[in-house]
Amino acid sequence: MFDGRFSDSLSNVRMSPIVSISEEVRKRAPQFTQTTGKKFVLFQRGEIDFSTPRYVVEAAKKALDAGFTRYPKSGGEDGFKDAIISKLRDFNRVDGLTRDNVAVTYGGQEALELSFKLFAGRKGAGFAPTWSCALENFIPYADIDFVEVPLKKDFSVDMTGLEEVVRDIAFFYLNTPQNPTGKIFSEEEVRAIVGLCAKHGVFVVSDEAYERIVYDGQRHFSPLSLPYENIIGCYTFSKTYAMTGWRLGYVATRNKRVIDLVRLGDYTQTAGVVTFLQHAGKEALENRVEEEKAVTAMVSEFQKRRDALYEGLKSVEGVEVTKPRGAFYLFPSFSALIPSGLSGQERTMYAYDRLMDKGVATVYGSCFGRHFGDNLRFSFSMTTLDEIREGVQRIKEIF
Repeated sequence: MFDGRFSDSLSNVRMSPIVSISEEVRKRAPQFTQTTGKKFVLFQRGEIDFSTPRYVVEAAKKALDAGFTRYPKSGGEDGFKDAIISKLRDFNRVDGLTRDNVAVTYGGQEALELSFKLFAGRKGAGFAPTWSCALENFIPYADIDFVEVPLKKDFSVDMTGLEEVVRDIAFFYLNTPQNPTGKIFSEEEVRAIVGLCAKHGVFVVSDEAYERIVYDGQRHFSPLSLPYENIIGCYTFSKTYAMTGWRLGYVATRNKRVIDLVRLGDYTQTAGVVTFLQHAGKEALENRVEEEKAVTAMVSEFQKRRDALYEGLKSVEGVEVTKPRGAFYLFPSFSALIPSGLSGQERTMYAYDRLMDKGVATVYGSCFGRHFGDNLRFSFSMTTLDEIREGVQRIKEIF
């Protein structure tokens, strides 16, 4: 007889708190607008307000018209894999891969979920703050004992503290450029982190979702470019090509056993990514002229927003903010503005609640782990320059 208890791997999974925050905004926005005549300023979501480039959309249409609507090849179509291998070679500086080193997934999220699932019931670690979906979804789904390794106040790495953790885990989750801080881990940092993992026989799960969204002449350094077999690179089309709703991504690694298992996991869950999406992805990667035009325009706009939001927050007395070099987030600390007597949930929600009451939606720091609870994440992926200025002005009125 069924005892009423379902699988813990599903029962313990939670929706991202960011979804709950957005739902709260929807509830409060009409009354706020009615009372003030103003709209909410939305800094909470990582969605993109750019449309998918036309050349990618047209490629999907052509594939549909050509009849690419049947069951896909397990693990990915050969032509799409070849395009991915070329992109990894040319952009990520990853040499020597074949089709057996790549598996196509439904978005970077499935790539990461399956990568975490490889280590089900084991111990892993990653830097804090940590992307909320890793904490709320992948870790409980795979029953991972996860250790949060806090970055320093300026988001630099404590290598000595890191090695103490690495010697006792199965895998390390590295997200660069990082959500929520916008930090780009430098080549020196990546080499040191991977070196520690290699020294102790630890896998690296490399989340490179924001690889093309970098500023100030910076360059993303891909962990997968290093000659260590046990690096699992997870990639997505969502951010680079404004394809968030297309759910297209892939896993790449020199460890072919990992690809065999990821392919089986993907087949079990979804029976593979539909073929017309793969044809669109192939065109996205291979049409370098159109790709460069689209990415350059998007990143240029994001950098303007980044600069406006950074300068605005920097001008708020008491707010400590580090300028992000990648992604589209800032993660400032409001510690100096929170009354010293507050603790626990009351302290965590203090700045967030005050901004929400003023029609400014952010994400509170505890969504990203046990550290940095006095911080708030601001996304500028969907906010215009005017909205950013309005949001900063409201913050100044509060504090």
